[in-house]
Amino acid sequence: MLKHVCIYFLTFVLYSFMGWVLETLLYALRDKKFVKRGFLFGPFCPIYGFASLICIVVLYHRVTNVFLIFLYGLLLCGTVEYVTHFLMEKLFHAMWWDYSDRMFNIKGRVYLKGLLFFGVGALLIIRVFQPLFYMAFSLMSDKAIYITSFVLYSILIFDLATTLSDLKGTVSAIKSIQRFAISKAQNSLDITDDKIRELLESVKETSFVSGMIEKLRNNNSFFIRVRKSYPQFTLKHYKSVFDIVNEKENDKENDAKEKSDIKHYGTADSLPGSEEDVKEIEEAVEKKEGKIKKEKTRLTKGGDTPVGRR
Repeated sequence: MLKHVCIYFLTFVLYSFMGWVLETLLYALRDKKFVKRGFLFGPFCPIYGFASLICIVVLYHRVTNVFLIFLYGLLLCGTVEYVTHFLMEKLFHAMWWDYSDRMFNIKGRVYLKGLLFFGVGALLIIRVFQPLFYMAFSLMSDKAIYITSFVLYSILIFDLATTLSDLKGTVSAIKSIQRFAISKAQNSLDITDDKIRELLESVKETSFVSGMIEKLRNNNSFFIRVRKSYPQFTLKHYKSVFDIVNEKENDKENDAKEKSDIKHYGTADSLPGSEEDVKEIEEAVEKKEGKIKKEKTRLTKGGDTPVGRR
């Protein structure tokens, strides 16, 4: 009995590691740089381990039809992803991924293309990988299985505890920033998400808030890692605060450009066209302003006005 439990656990760890490798490679190819994926600090994506283990328990040596393996794998893995997203959102008030911009998604938690990949993955697990893993486990002694399981279990528990502790610290710091911002508002003020955003913008340069933001950006290992690994990560109940903390500092050139845009056009948005086009527009605006000033001066002195002509 204990041996079977250990084998299932080792299976979970193997697929968690394989999922981490898969995601890391896919994002490295897409972004042209190494991006460490995963909820934990170690090289594990537990959601892949859980989904794979459920597929093995339900389908291995029970379903042989290829299409049914694909279909059941799609449904089982999709359910795991949906439930995982739901639970993490409820427990931690956080969203690690969001598929709202993908076609045929369900509440941004799962989407059709991902489900199809899950079906293919289930086929590979049942028909290719799991027979090989069971063969490898059969070559290991019981003692080796027990020791390996104990070591990996200890590592995962420590990793999970550290990750949750850092996540708690991140949420606590962001809560403090939000409380500080709200405390600066009048008691009768209706606190909405937009109002909180305005309050944060007004107080983020204070020593307390700016210090907290710098600590999160530079010293909080969870925050630093999650910014790189999950660009869509956000804290649902503290989204306004998290968005401000997560903002990348603009360089001096961009700041200067924004100030120039605001001065001339009333907006910091980039204007279409080349730099020459922008210069022409600026010159035209300056000429127009000059003409308006001259006209105002002439009218003030009682020049060619209807009253003057009389």
